[in-house]
Amino acid sequence: MASEFVVAKARDLPDGSRMIVDAGGRSIGVFNVRGRFYALLNRCPHQGAELCRGEVFGLVESDRPGDVRLNPAAPYISCPWHGWEYDLATGESWFNPDRTRVRPYPVRVEGGAAVADAFARGEARAGRTRGPYVAEVIPIRVEDDYVVVSLPARSRP
Repeated sequence: MASEFVVAKARDLPDGSRMIVDAGGRSIGVFNVRGRFYALLNRCPHQGAELCRGEVFGLVESDRPGDVRLNPAAPYISCPWHGWEYDLATGESWFNPDRTRVRPYPVRVEGGAAVADAFARGEARAGRTRGPYVAEVIPIRVEDDYVVVSLPARSRP
């Protein structure tokens, strides 16, 4: 079963920005690229650099020599240590997509009311579980949208 972590208000992660968060003991980079959100494990598989501190750029495309352009709809990130490049959406590497990749995580923007309702129902969010004590509840209204990252449960040996 996956755990979900509310990592930020969507407005706190404007277009072109990133945020590195701890979610379930994992360092995760969350990106907003042209209004679309991405989440990657913040570790380059090459030598362990903080991958999510690297440069984000569009895929370089070419139909013929001398005709080079960037496709911003296909964002990549390059490792700040050695420049290894990974697709933000899939985690696949540019140089060896079958063997070298970084883990991507599902991410979505969810309405504040839905997040508040999940807490009220006692569903696990942000690594919390329902305890034995109950405090007085005061009705609230939530109007913001939040960025939510889903991580798979860790397998135990």
